Formats: sequence, structure tokens, C-alpha cells
Amino acid sequence: MTPEPPEKSPLREALHRLRLTVNEYLDNKSADVQHKEVIKELYTRTDMTGSYVAALVFANLIALLGLLSNSVAVVIGAMLISPLMGPIFTLGLAFALGHLTLARKAARIITISVLVTVLAAAFFTLLSPLKEVTPEILSRTRPNIYDLLVAIFSGAVGAIALCTRKNYLFTTTGVAVATAVIPPLSVVGYGIGTFQFSMALGGFFLFFTNLVAIVISSDIVFMLLRFRTSMVEESPYPLGLRLKVLGITLAIISVPLVTTLAIDIRALKLSKRIEQTLKSHLNLEGQSRLTSFSINREAPVIKVLATVNTVTEFDADSEKVLKNALGSETKRPVELELEQVVVKAGTIKKPTQPLALGSSPPAPAAPETLATLRSKTMGIIRGACDEAGTFLSPWPVRSCEVSFSAESSPVTLHLAVGRDQPLREQEERWLRLAVAKKLQEEVVVKLSTVPLLPALTLADDGVPDASGVKALGILKELTQKKIPLRLTLHYPTGGRNNLKKARLLQGYLEKELGIAGERITLKSSGSSYLVTVQEEGG
Repeated sequence: MTPEPPEKSPLREALHRLRLTVNEYLDNKSADVQHKEVIKELYTRTDMTGSYVAALVFANLIALLGLLSNSVAVVIGAMLISPLMGPIFTLGLAFALGHLTLARKAARIITISVLVTVLAAAFFTLLSPLKEVTPEILSRTRPNIYDLLVAIFSGAVGAIALCTRKNYLFTTTGVAVATAVIPPLSVVGYGIGTFQFSMALGGFFLFFTNLVAIVISSDIVFMLLRFRTSMVEESPYPLGLRLKVLGITLAIISVPLVTTLAIDIRALKLSKRIEQTLKSHLNLEGQSRLTSFSINREAPVIKVLATVNTVTEFDADSEKVLKNALGSETKRPVELELEQVVVKAGTIKKPTQPLALGSSPPAPAAPETLATLRSKTMGIIRGACDEAGTFLSPWPVRSCEVSFSAESSPVTLHLAVGRDQPLREQEERWLRLAVAKKLQEEVVVKLSTVPLLPALTLADDGVPDASGVKALGILKELTQKKIPLRLTLHYPTGGRNNLKKARLLQGYLEKELGIAGERITLKSSGSSYLVTVQEEGG
């Protein structure tokens, strides 16, 4: 007597029916896929033609120009015309089919494309007069797990559109924008061209993450849509081996991506806690208000620099209470530097004194002359210069002069600021309001900028002379205040010795002033050694 098979549990029965339903659905969908046509199209996308190379180079240069000019629209345009997605999808199909020859051909095209793109971007960067790091560049040097997920989802959608031909044009356009394989390679070339190799490494890691994610997700889609090894003549590699290679690669790149995301989340939470603590102690109605703060988390001790506008200065005990509150909130030692800008609360109005009955009218006031006006307001003018210096900090005021015209005309304050980038219109407006409030009358502020640092005279070992060392002292003050700076070290054109001395000066700035090497850009221009300073986000 044959034993009856054991009855399936309701859960197993439901899973079995679900599997049959999904397989039936995929069979119906795959019946509409022109498998041979898709294979033929992707095979032709691995041809290294002149039009392919031209489109690749131009897309790369457009992306680099968008990155250097911080233009999102230009970067998106470069993504749309890049032909690099074709070989990447072909590599995914080769893994699905187990087609080793096709995989080698696609990998060779991708490798050559990467080398051409990076070399072209590096060469163009060397020739470009604009080499400053922009937010668009920095955003592509620190990938996390979210970038991997975006590339996985985008690659899956792109493979589906490629196979079904539904909304193919619009879908592949969106995939090109979402995954962005060209801009990271442009960042790699930029990093090499500016000798910022850590930045180049970050850009390449983002590209490699996108590449692996698109290959894996498209491979899964191709297998679900019934692309089989029997469709090619070549003896395929076993499916288990292919899946093992892709799985190990995915696991390897996921570890640093998850780690980066975790670090970013912890940093964001720490910043929020510090901000809330600072506001709770410094935002006092009618007394003080927090205007800005910065955090340095790299050292074991968290360094917090906070700027506050206050009517009366906070004493040492108040600063200690705030420091202890920050340490309690962060559970780490905290070093607090509190910059206090003393301001005047409200406006002081002149008292109105009514005339007494029967009293004789007051004698008419003597007419105001230019001399009396100058004498009466000079003390207030000095205060206005001090107010301007406080507002413009950390950039020093090199000169502050006042000019008078007629009695009815406003006072004109002429300021020369040591700064290598012009003040924004909003900054000028705020400065004008601050000085007018100090003078309690309308004032015209005329601003000009002068170089922050003079030209340097270097010894053979790259060390500046005594006057240069003294002038560079301001950079140490700025770095101690944790102000994010980008330095451009200009050196005379022509001669290898000039470049050698510039690199020695760069080493001096790193060692003596504590400036990170990736924040210093070397540039051959002019006939002297000059350091220009830009504030990030300024």
C-alpha cells in the first residue's frame, strides 16, 4: 500500500500558489519580449566607434564644466548625452546569459571609457583657470548606501524599459539622470588634475558603486524575463558561480557604504543636539540670539564655535554652564569657543521737552558747519568702524575712512576689506544696516576688497621670510576658528623649481598652520608666490 503524501500546511500552500502565479505572470510578460532583438541591440552597444568616443568625451567635458561652475542643469545635460549606460547594461545581460565573450567585450569597453574620461577630465582641469571645489563636486566624493539603492532601482527600471520597449525613451533618460555615471568620473579627473587624490578616490568609489548596482539589478531583470543561456552558442558559466561573483562584489562595496551612512547619521544627530542646546541657552528674548555655529568632530574633544549677538556679555560662569550642558548632551568632552557680538537693544529716542508757559523762546542754535559736524561725529564714526570690523570678522578691515559732504547728505564710510572674494549683496546690505544702527542715522557704505595676503618671498626650502610668516599667521587663526577654507597657491609660471618650492610651501602650510592638503590647490599663474583664500559657502 503506497503511503499518502503528507498534507501541506496552509502557509506552504499559499506560498506555492503565489509562486505559480508569479511564474505565470513572468511567462506571459516574457512572451512579449523580443529576446533576440534585445541581445543584438546590446551587443552592438559594445562597439568602440568614433561617435561613441566623441559623445563620451563631450559628455565628460560638459559634466566637468557643470561641476566647476556649480551648475546642476549643465551636469544633468551631460548625464543625458553620455553613452556609457549601453556597455553597462550589456555587462548585466552577459552575466544573465553566462556569455563570457560578451562580458569581456563589455568590460573592456567600460575600462577604456573610464580611462578616456578620467584622462580627458584631468587634462582639461590642468588647463582650466577655475579649479575651486564646488558643492557639486563635494557631493560626489562621499557615497553611502542610499546611492547604491538608487542605482539598483534605476538599473532595474532601465532594464525593464529596454526589454519591453514601453516608455523606453523617457525611462532611460530618467535612469541616466538618477544613476549619474559620468559626473563621478569627471570628479576623478578633477581630483587627479588638482592633485587631490582622496577626492579622486571618492569619485571613483561612487562610479564603481553605480556600476555594480546597475549590473546586478539589470541581471536580475534579464533572468526574470527569461533570458536563458540556451539563447547563445557559447558554453555558459554556471549560474551559481555568476551569482556568487555578483553577491561577493555587492557585499564588499556595501560595507563602506553602510559605514559612511551611519557616520553621516550620527554626525547629523550630534549637530542637531548641539544646536538645540545652544539655542536653549543663547536664544533669550530681548537679551541674546545665536547667529551661527560650527562643529569639529575629528578630534577626541568636540570643538564648538558659536557666535551670538547679545546685549550684555556672558560671563565665565554662564559659558561654563553651557559647556557642561553640551558635554552632558553629547556624552563627550566639549571645547567651547563663544564669540560674542555686543549689540544695542532697541533705539534710543531723544526726549521731547515742552516749552514752559511765559518763558522766553530758546536762542536759535548755531548753524552746523562741516567742521562742527566732523568734530561731533568722529567718536561715533570710530565706533562704526569697530562695528564694521566685528561684522566682517574673520576678514580684517585694512582701512576705514569717513567722508562728509553737505549737512543734508549722509555720511559715507569707505571700507577696504582683506578678502579674496567679493561680499555678497546680502552681506553688504546687512553691514549697511548694522553701521546705520550704530550711527543712528543713514549712512552710505562703500566697500572694496584687497588681497588677504601679500606676495610671499620663499627660501629654497619653501619657508617664507619673516614678514611672510607673520602675514600667514591669520590663516592659523582662521583654521583654529574652524572656518572652512579653500586655498589656492599661485606660483610663477615656467621652471620646475617654482613648482617644487610651491609644493614645499604647501607642506609648510599643512605642518605649521594645520591646513589639510586636500584644501590646497596649486596653480601656475603670474610671477610671484601668492596664497588666495576662499570661504566655502561664502
